[in-house]
Amino acid sequence: MIAKIKGILTNKNLTRILIETFGIGFEILISAKTYEKLPDTGKEVSIDTYMHVREDAVVLIGFNCVEEKEIFLKLLSVSGVSVKIALSVLSIYNTEEIARLIETKQSEMLKRVPGIGKKLSDRIILELQGKFKESIIPYGVSDSISSDKIEEVKEALKTLGYSGNEIAKAISRINPESVKEKNIEEILKEVLKEV
Repeated sequence: MIAKIKGILTNKNLTRILIETFGIGFEILISAKTYEKLPDTGKEVSIDTYMHVREDAVVLIGFNCVEEKEIFLKLLSVSGVSVKIALSVLSIYNTEEIARLIETKQSEMLKRVPGIGKKLSDRIILELQGKFKESIIPYGVSDSISSDKIEEVKEALKTLGYSGNEIAKAISRINPESVKEKNIEEILKEVLKEV
């Protein structure tokens, strides 16, 4: 299994790149989000990869971070999700957005991805809900409120016995503007209404 490739980026476009290392050129499929993070051609690049083996082909897929690779593999584990569809999801949404869409059952948003209809969207949500690390599930209020406050609210909810996914869902439903000036106790009360 080829899990990482480091070499010179000799060619790139929105869907694939070519990395040359030790005289061998590796063609690697990528998402648009990975493309945005790439250096200029001619520069050295290191990229996490996954080798997808099928009866008729072997393809390499590249990722800009471990989280992107993990979400790709989760998506690929769902029946009906191809490499192309999984990369399309990663091209439209970042890792945090994908986790949030699935955890909060936003089927309509997933249907915006080419190749995903209602059935497949519902299946992705059904099979993947609850399978994301806390670290990649966003807290919708964190942009407007200090991360210290969020961490304290999170710890308080854990103490009350709520799971990481329940906490993530509840916090993502809070309107940042409505709790911006509130103290931790007030924010906690708001979040508890959403649990």
